[in-house]
Amino acid sequence: MAIMNDPVMLVDQSLCVGCEACTTACKAVYGVSEGIFRTKIDRKDVGSFPEVNISYNKRACVHCKEAACVMACPTGACQKTSEGFTVVDDRLCITCNYCVANCMYGAIEYDRSKRTIEKCTFCLSRLREGLQPLCVEVCTSRVISFGERSEMLTRAGGRLEELRRQGYEDPCIYGEEEMGGLRVLSVLTEGPKAYGLPKDPQIPLGLRVWNAVPLTPAVLIAGGVVLGANYLHTRFIQRKKELAHQPDGETDENGGDAS
Repeated sequence: MAIMNDPVMLVDQSLCVGCEACTTACKAVYGVSEGIFRTKIDRKDVGSFPEVNISYNKRACVHCKEAACVMACPTGACQKTSEGFTVVDDRLCITCNYCVANCMYGAIEYDRSKRTIEKCTFCLSRLREGLQPLCVEVCTSRVISFGERSEMLTRAGGRLEELRRQGYEDPCIYGEEEMGGLRVLSVLTEGPKAYGLPKDPQIPLGLRVWNAVPLTPAVLIAGGVVLGANYLHTRFIQRKKELAHQPDGETDENGGDAS
């Protein structure tokens, strides 16, 4: 079954109560190991007693359009689907953890017990069956919505107006432009820093250069070995020629007998 055009998830963080229903359901259905998470609710306390505000952030892969994990993967295991979702092909994965290290959202984990990489897949198999992502269905507070990007952005804009009327000074929509546009949009009551999100995430220049080079690490290593061997061989031949042209009994530059 075809997936809707430009599907996104909208997470209204202002409604989240931290019940972890999404976390529990995800771990149970996908058999995620203890201590490993595809999605997780992070809690952050802002302010000091007695004026403490508690914020919750649903941490999971946001399926960046420009995905650092895909750029960093040396085998092509971390890849984009035709629908624009980021997935990991276990058949190609060598668990180098480059994707883990380069994810600026901390949304990819290495399961040492299974020797696999775990991340949210946006419940892609469910989407292809015409179903919604699991976390959308189980959310007890109606925090998570799912639909076409234009529809979700309209809904998010309406929520911003409501939050301003409630007295929030700086509510915002996160994910509309970050990393080329995220498949997970968030309504925040304040700036992204309060939720542990990068304010202006950028792909590191080194990673862009690495991704632009049409060579795999194996090819680079092999090329380095060949170049090194060629250098040593050339120096050996040159040294033999130098010795052959030296007069008998003449010493070399280190004071040894050239003969």
